Amino acid sequence: METVLKESMAAQQRYEIADASQIAHARRSIGELARGLRFNETTAGELAIVVTECGTNLLKHARHGELLVRPLVDGDGASLRYGIEVLCIDNGPGIHDLHRCFEDGYTTAGSPGNGMGAIERLSDELDIWSAPERGTVLRVVFWNAPGAANAVAAPLAYGVVNLPLATETVSGDAWSCHLNQGEFTVLVADGLGHGPLANVAAIEAAKVLAANGDQTLERIMDAANDALRPTRGAAVGIARMPAFASMSGMQVSFAGIGNISASVWTEGAHKHLVSHSGIVGHSARRAQQFDAPYPPNALVVLASDGLTSRWDLARYPGLAMRHPSLVAAILYRDFARGRDDITVFVARTTGSA
Repeated sequence: METVLKESMAAQQRYEIADASQIAHARRSIGELARGLRFNETTAGELAIVVTECGTNLLKHARHGELLVRPLVDGDGASLRYGIEVLCIDNGPGIHDLHRCFEDGYTTAGSPGNGMGAIERLSDELDIWSAPERGTVLRVVFWNAPGAANAVAAPLAYGVVNLPLATETVSGDAWSCHLNQGEFTVLVADGLGHGPLANVAAIEAAKVLAANGDQTLERIMDAANDALRPTRGAAVGIARMPAFASMSGMQVSFAGIGNISASVWTEGAHKHLVSHSGIVGHSARRAQQFDAPYPPNALVVLASDGLTSRWDLARYPGLAMRHPSLVAAILYRDFARGRDDITVFVARTTGSA
């Protein structure tokens, strides 16, 4: 399953698309990332085509939108492979017929109608959500290893949006995750304030999970508290969930200090998990773990306070069953405060042990 690049705790790259020149800039920048991740020329060229098609679709159908890009890493040792995830996000009129939009020749904009079909053929992974008057979010992934498109699906899927405040160059939020012995643990940190000093605090918190991921949530929080003493401190939330949907008596555990929200979402319920007040590294009380049932196909959502608390996925028919990256993207698009760094992490257990 996908793990975290040690270098990728930095924020995603965001590319606003409002004119053709911005498409060209995004294509060049993403191409540089592909070369840095050892993509061959053919795959890098196919990625460039898809980025161009995504940007062109944003202008044609929604007039503007954005691309969010992050590196991926999967496997270990000799089987290690690197990838690039592109989220294409707009708030336009939406797609009325998702199935037909992938047919070559089908168009609603007077174009040849081959763009979505090309995206589907060239991408290793593809998922999309759209609804009339609700906009569209598209996720494409390219891997640098041959045969990546046929890889076995991971038992747990997750997605994340992690972006700095618009006026900052680095994010004051960070995240990391850990998989071991059938359990998946994620940590989200929000450094106090914004900018480089907040970034240092958040990154130090995220690093704690790699060395302590097998410990109890309380001990992980204690380690974070020790690690953050030389920094300005952070809010930290840690959640643990089953890695396999076939496990019995499934539950989600959460320990939080500060303004990291956590919830378990299903179509019939929205369970919030409790976080205590304080600042990890300075004025943190001892963390307390809280547990909640984990129903089949439920989503676990962690977010910094760059996301408002009044979101409801019931407004987006079918979204909860799409890839968690699409859920994170929609929550970011529609519920970001716009005056803070933001992290939205979404996970779902799907596979069998």
